[in-house]
Amino acid sequence: MIENATRPRTEISHKVQRIFGLDLMRACSIIMVFLAHSVPINPLDTLFPFDYLFIGVEAFFVLSGLLIGRIILNTLFRPRISWQSVRVFWVNRWLRTFPAYLLTFAIHYYVSDPAPNRLFYLVFAQNIITPPPGFFPHSWSLAVEEWFYLLFPCLLLAIAYVLKNDQNRHRIYFTGIGFIILLGLLAKLGYHLLYSQNFLSYLLEHKLLLPGWRVFDTPAGNWDNMRKMVPFRIDSIAYGCLAAYMLEKYSLSQKTRIWLLGIGIMGIICCFPIIKHTIAQGKANFFTDVFLLPLCCCSFALMLPYAVTCPRPGKWAAKLITTISLTSYSFYLIHVLILELAVNYYQSNFTDAFAPKWAIFTGAYAIIYLVSLLMYNLVELPFMNYRKKLSFN
Repeated sequence: MIENATRPRTEISHKVQRIFGLDLMRACSIIMVFLAHSVPINPLDTLFPFDYLFIGVEAFFVLSGLLIGRIILNTLFRPRISWQSVRVFWVNRWLRTFPAYLLTFAIHYYVSDPAPNRLFYLVFAQNIITPPPGFFPHSWSLAVEEWFYLLFPCLLLAIAYVLKNDQNRHRIYFTGIGFIILLGLLAKLGYHLLYSQNFLSYLLEHKLLLPGWRVFDTPAGNWDNMRKMVPFRIDSIAYGCLAAYMLEKYSLSQKTRIWLLGIGIMGIICCFPIIKHTIAQGKANFFTDVFLLPLCCCSFALMLPYAVTCPRPGKWAAKLITTISLTSYSFYLIHVLILELAVNYYQSNFTDAFAPKWAIFTGAYAIIYLVSLLMYNLVELPFMNYRKKLSFN
């Protein structure tokens, strides 16, 4: 959910040529997330419920994986993977993600009610061993990304050491992706077995799990909390990394890319009725616990080959999509706070009148967009320009 420039540059600017298809996916994803979180002020609730659009987060994971995969393949392995190249990678990632995140954390810290373990958020530890608490709730996905950025390069270093060949980048990279995906599937399988076989009750009773895991001790577990914990989601970004590998390794025809796009869209469409008839009704099962989230990620990943070659539309449409994409990170960080204010204002001052709901819905989006645009220009952009000036770049 960060940047997707088509070539190296010495300074980030709005005029850099970008990959339009990735910008389009990112723009659609952030709008899906906004709609999913704006259910109480949805003016189309009887025609188009927004509840299941939360899977837009999965698209962000996949897009981040594509970006990170390209960076790793083209920088960490040039000429060979080493601790020095990994440290450079980390510093670049942290300069890109931390400033806006820390600003938003400070705002939440100031305006929210006191909550335990708030300082855990500074090291992205809020959802490693327990479900995320209510404070700064949407930061769970950022913790997943940051832990992937930290652990995946370390895994690649370990694989290079075991293979005794730190220059065979494709073999090392593909092995790392396979390991992460397998680890994620096994973690979700373990979660399913814990609650379905009544192991959770035993572990909680003997204090072998933290009390926060009690939310999973139900006949159907707690799928929504599971999807927000790092151990169960670490594989989500790997599917985008796999797409980066495939795009570099193989030359795909445009016809193949269109077919993959169609399959990906059908996969996403299939996810909605599955969620409606299982998760939404408290009837999670083996498939939804273990394979539903990978299905979402794989479906979005299948869209990427076409997205990187997607033709640009007219000037104004492209500019609008690009601007939404550029501000999507700040938008994601700040949107929940402003939406909470909008929902509280609506519920305190209006009934179910159609016009006020439309006005508050569009007004909330406009305010979030303007704030995110300011954050992008005043926080994100300066740090992106600064990291280009560091000597190791």
